Amino acid sequence: MNKNLSIFTSLCFLFLGTMGALAQNKTFKWPDGKKIALSLSFDDARGSQATTGIPFLNQYDVKGTFYLVPAAAEKQLEGWKKAVSSGQEIGNHSVNHPCSGNFTWARPNALEGYTLEKMKAELIEANNRIYQLLGVKPEVFAYPCGGTFVGRGVNTKSYIPVVAELFLTGRGWLDEGPNDPEFGDFAQLTGMEMDGKDFEQILPLIEQTRANGQWLVLAGHEMGESGGQTTRLSMLKKLIEYAKDPANGIWLAPVGTVAKYIQSVKNETKEAVVNKPEMVHADADGAFSLSAKSANGIGPKIKFMPEWNAFGWFTAEDRIEWDVEISREGTYNVMMDWSVADDEAGKPFVLETGTSAVIGKVEKSGSWETFKTKQIGQLKLGPGKHKMTFRPASNFKTGALLDLREIKLVPVRQ
Repeated sequence: MNKNLSIFTSLCFLFLGTMGALAQNKTFKWPDGKKIALSLSFDDARGSQATTGIPFLNQYDVKGTFYLVPAAAEKQLEGWKKAVSSGQEIGNHSVNHPCSGNFTWARPNALEGYTLEKMKAELIEANNRIYQLLGVKPEVFAYPCGGTFVGRGVNTKSYIPVVAELFLTGRGWLDEGPNDPEFGDFAQLTGMEMDGKDFEQILPLIEQTRANGQWLVLAGHEMGESGGQTTRLSMLKKLIEYAKDPANGIWLAPVGTVAKYIQSVKNETKEAVVNKPEMVHADADGAFSLSAKSANGIGPKIKFMPEWNAFGWFTAEDRIEWDVEISREGTYNVMMDWSVADDEAGKPFVLETGTSAVIGKVEKSGSWETFKTKQIGQLKLGPGKHKMTFRPASNFKTGALLDLREIKLVPVRQ
């Protein structure tokens, strides 16, 4: 018994190891055959960045991402203007650098005392002030102290959705791993510390990132050779030389540049994966699967979403159609697989073919991400080809109808 258990356990580990290796081998396609993306980012608009760090990067023709607090940038305004002209990326780091009040120096602007409305207003103000100073509108953001919340206790709320609304990316601080370009959330990019580290301490992070084809965002503050929260120029020199060696397969680029590239690749993939309208025939059990993938979408805003294998509705003029071929007459239970946000539920719909129809109202499913399957009625269908249409049954003006993944016709056994 123990021997069999040992063999079974070994086979399980072998299977998991094989699956892990397959998952790791499926790597993202970076430009020019590169194996990883690497971004250098710096916070706060520290004086040493403008006077020392950016001229240093310019010597090597390297572009970094600098998250500015406007009041700090004003102290070295000419240096930051030169940073913009040399192509360095300028990001937003808020007006007041709010952090948890557990840092006593942060008490005047403690996150615990913020609301989402106050945070949003501050981030917009920071963008406006940076534009007034430098003529650029930041597209990227870094969370001060890595804090992503406002309020306290049961009233605590994440302000990540605010950042997602206002910026292309939001970067964290003191995180533990690189970013997966296929899965990662742009509003929650990980940022790994490079302050106080030698190149030999950074190299394992690069190797880890390269092993999985990921994106490493390094984060620092002061730029020099000594002192607290300082990214050492000697480390950067070795890092840049290593990254510029083609044999190491590293794409060194600002955060926004990498994010836009990932976004473009994902958009191309989505455009390539489209639904394929086709004649629907019965399966081995006599049922008909009217899936979104086999339907034809018609209307001004009807949208097929390949990531969900579903159609989404946004206007009363949108509809989808299937061509169904039935060999003999029968009665079918009509099953619907859908999702909808609770506050959008309740709109009427109709599934119709010729003179037969099923009419109902979209019930709650729990959320847009939660799909539910339920019988919505019955249809009696004769032999031959049928055009089946699913559409809204009211002229709704706002919101959405539902996300529809499948209508299934299940024969009623006599």
